[in-house]
Amino acid sequence: MDAKIVNLQEWESFGGGGYGESFYNKKDDSVMLKLNKASYPAEKSWKEYLRTKAVYEMGIPSARPYEFVTDGERYGMIVERIVGKESFGRIIADHPERLDELAGITAEYTKALHAIPCDTEVFDNLPKEAREMISASPIIPDEAKTRLCGYIDELAPVTTCLHGDLNPCNIITANGKVYWIDLGDFGYGDPLMDFNILAYLSSCGPNPLLQMLFHLDRKMLNRFYQSLGRQYFGPVWDTPEHQEKMGRIAQIMAGQSLCFWPEDYHVALPLLLGKKLLAAINLFIRDRVKLKE
Repeated sequence: MDAKIVNLQEWESFGGGGYGESFYNKKDDSVMLKLNKASYPAEKSWKEYLRTKAVYEMGIPSARPYEFVTDGERYGMIVERIVGKESFGRIIADHPERLDELAGITAEYTKALHAIPCDTEVFDNLPKEAREMISASPIIPDEAKTRLCGYIDELAPVTTCLHGDLNPCNIITANGKVYWIDLGDFGYGDPLMDFNILAYLSSCGPNPLLQMLFHLDRKMLNRFYQSLGRQYFGPVWDTPEHQEKMGRIAQIMAGQSLCFWPEDYHVALPLLLGKKLLAAINLFIRDRVKLKE
């Protein structure tokens, strides 16, 4: 895991998110730099780089990654800069009348992604990863672990490509083309698992967190999720049986969010610091996982 040292004097910061900061190169507008927070483990940054590189080499529309780098404290990568890009989340925030249109494009690109068999030698089994994470949690009660792991075991044992972080800010457009970004969680499994974050956060995510992540409040994010679901799944989306499945997917994600709690690089934590642990967890997941006092 050799990382090239970058000189930040050659770069200009233009923004950041829950996990890190992005920079433009002062002399070369064809590349950009993404650095994760110092608290984000170097091994995770390396894995993110390798996954991003593998996804690009599969021909999936995405920015080309060039080098794994560090500024001495933070790790990340130099990637192709897609000039003039806008995320679907930002466009919807500015032009809410385009929500259904952009949800439809997201559904189209997600279907295309899910039609690709994944290389299981390169990528991880995301349902299995979630199961192991939940099973090992010291916070989730045993009865909740059993229920959540049971939901995971009911998922189809397939090797479908999954984005791993499907949301309206991880699909962008520029010059008439559409690209996937933030591919560090790419993996394989039942396609339902790619809707976990939206199923969860659109029902109970705190509005400040949703605005930070997606530029949308919970109401708008839920509208996007519902529109995406109807255009991806068709009439089955609104059946009670399918909605029950999606509720289980949301609960799996709620369990995973608890497992992220000790990791201070996780985006949710700045909004929850200073609160008692149990109160903060209940705020974040509400009643989807019952916790012991």
